[in-house]
Amino acid sequence: DVDFKLPGDYITYQITVENKGTIDAVINKINATQLGSDVIEFIIDGIKEGDKLGHGDKKTFNVTIKYNENVTEDPNLADNKLRVYITYIQDTGSDIPSNKPDIVPTRLSQKILYDNKIQSDAGIDFSQISSDSNGKGLYYTNKNTEDNKITYYFRGAVDNNYVSFGGYYWRIIRINEDGSIRLIYQGTTPNATREDATIGTSPFNSRADDNAFVGYMYGNPTNDLGYWSTSYEQAHKNEVDSTIKTKLENWYKEHLLQYDSYIADTGFCNDRSSASGSGSGFGNKSTIFTSWSRLREDIKKPIFTCPNSTHDLFTVKNSKGNQKSKYKIGLITADEATYAGGVYNITNSSFLYIGDFYWTITPFYFIPERSKAVGWSFLSLLDIDSIGYVRPVINLNANIEITSTTQNGTINNPYIIRTS
Repeated sequence: DVDFKLPGDYITYQITVENKGTIDAVINKINATQLGSDVIEFIIDGIKEGDKLGHGDKKTFNVTIKYNENVTEDPNLADNKLRVYITYIQDTGSDIPSNKPDIVPTRLSQKILYDNKIQSDAGIDFSQISSDSNGKGLYYTNKNTEDNKITYYFRGAVDNNYVSFGGYYWRIIRINEDGSIRLIYQGTTPNATREDATIGTSPFNSRADDNAFVGYMYGNPTNDLGYWSTSYEQAHKNEVDSTIKTKLENWYKEHLLQYDSYIADTGFCNDRSSASGSGSGFGNKSTIFTSWSRLREDIKKPIFTCPNSTHDLFTVKNSKGNQKSKYKIGLITADEATYAGGVYNITNSSFLYIGDFYWTITPFYFIPERSKAVGWSFLSLLDIDSIGYVRPVINLNANIEITSTTQNGTINNPYIIRTS
């Protein structure tokens, strides 16, 4: 029982094992698991598999607990636990491989980092789809992220980001900047494709004749006669739920509400900022939203930030967002789809591809000649009032655990979330 004050603080405990029996013993297996914040490090040394312990002998080894010296802000620590099981068997002279203890995390975020080779995304060309030479695996960045904090994201045709939670399968998109884990719906079976990997179809909004209707929520232009909004503030006031928001929240209420305490209120960004010089963003006026310049022009520059989070980041109670959501559910952004390996209008094999298009939460432009608001589907364009598939996205709490350290996120051995 130790209370650390400063980064770099540590304590070392000496543990002694004595063979009080009458036969010689040998360590067959050391199973060590950790639970808690990753700002606490556990180190075991002086013992390993294959070590012998003759009858009457003693063995002393060290367990060091350390407050990570690289921590730069108060992590608000809770309990951290290390569980170590040392299995001795009778020493019959057989050779047991000499292996040092490998401490396996039980927290999902830590297990993801443990199971993957973490790579910098500095060399990725986001104007090209993911491939073995242009990004496949788990990557990290602190550029264009919230408060320049690190986020870890999967890219390419990875096969080890499956999660079982709430009676459904999901794919891990990323570990968010706040440590929560963002998941996208995969269906009732892990290998589902097309409509089976969705909760059905919906238009984003039933109307598309005003800039307002690119909104996950919007300001009612005037009435059903089709008159247009007269200001950006009127068009994008968060007062009316979109058609797709209603569908998602009804599904959450029916299928996930009982698991609400395991789900984080991280938020979903419906970025409605207009590109410079590209229109006013209201009424029947031509408008290009900033996702165009980020994701369709020759130089692709996706972002993880939400440019106007107080207005466009949909949260339930989280004050970083607009607190306009009823439930903690939303859609993937077109930027996240690009980080994962997608490129506008090019078929790709990233883990997000299910063989058909589905809605993102990101608006694209408004075309006055057609009186049409247009949004991103994965990763093409779709009129806001057109029918598209719906894949829910949720965020699991940062401290969520898995039920077994043997799980590795593959389709046959997905991470199973502990909910008891």
